[in-house]
Amino acid sequence: MAYTMIPLSTDEHRETLRRMWIENSTYDTRTNVCARQRFEWLYQKSAWTRAQTWLAVEDRHEAVVGYGSVVRSDRYFRGRVIPAGLPAVFVVDKAHRLAAAALAIQRALLAGGSQNGFDVMAVKPNDKSQPIVARVGYQPLGDLVDWVKSVGGDGDLPARSSATEYFDDVVTVADVRFDDLWNRAKDRYPMVAELTAAFLNWRYCGFKENYRFYCLFRRSDRQLLGYVVFYGMTQGVVISGVFCEEPWGQMLDDLLLGFCERMKAEGYWWVTLYYFGTPLFKDRLEHIGFTRRNHRRTFMAYLNPAMDPECRRALLDESNWFFFGGEMDVMLHDEVWRDASTEVDQTVGQDSGASA
Repeated sequence: MAYTMIPLSTDEHRETLRRMWIENSTYDTRTNVCARQRFEWLYQKSAWTRAQTWLAVEDRHEAVVGYGSVVRSDRYFRGRVIPAGLPAVFVVDKAHRLAAAALAIQRALLAGGSQNGFDVMAVKPNDKSQPIVARVGYQPLGDLVDWVKSVGGDGDLPARSSATEYFDDVVTVADVRFDDLWNRAKDRYPMVAELTAAFLNWRYCGFKENYRFYCLFRRSDRQLLGYVVFYGMTQGVVISGVFCEEPWGQMLDDLLLGFCERMKAEGYWWVTLYYFGTPLFKDRLEHIGFTRRNHRRTFMAYLNPAMDPECRRALLDESNWFFFGGEMDVMLHDEVWRDASTEVDQTVGQDSGASA
């Protein structure tokens, strides 16, 4: 079969995506609050500058049979901003789950990314999609490793270096203090997501999943020193990102230990994160008691052949990355979304999904 790729551009396209989302996943945007919010976040017109979607049309019947979406997440590396995208949703109708349709969508995502100036695209494919993304040009750079730390029970957690120098808080919105921290600390990292307050609020705020920011402040001047982006599950919490004024030292340890202590106080039993990048961060995780689990995903990147050769070579080296698996997560764990779907929304059920 032959397929034509077209960009998402009309309300009619959006309703086609809604149908495919419902038919090809366990999440119904008409009844599941999280799925509905996430769908609108990706596909409302105001988001199109940050999220791009391509539809696969089967030529013979002129029917949309699949689509892929990319979220813009620029990187900061060695004093420059590198335009980057993270493929977030990849759906193909069951009747067309052949290599041809999947390859057409992935190639369109790369072509669309190139047209929009992306120099980097990064994915964490599952076993089925890994051969497909490899065929279109993604290269394996290493593994996203699952790290976990137990925080529950009666035992005490390691103490922070100073209980009096800092205070902490949990907030749901990033403000100017996050921008100040970003501007102070961004040059101390290898390649890192461009973590402005505007991006953080667009990416994490206002969802039913209730992403939060655990923040560490210096008591003397109330300056933000670091934060952890996370969301809760039934027994534990998932870290989606970490940023700190001192990336590898005692301040980072204090940030993570304070976070673990806070999660213990909230009644959670474990903290987990997926990470790929410089071993300096892995060393700090091990130092404060995180352990590696067997779960891991291959981290793959597509680097624009036209980008600066020196920069391209540098980005083939894992030690030049600082990346969390949670940055790519759009559809979250079943436990999180399934629990939310039990909150019956009668008005949504009555409109049969005609509007979000």
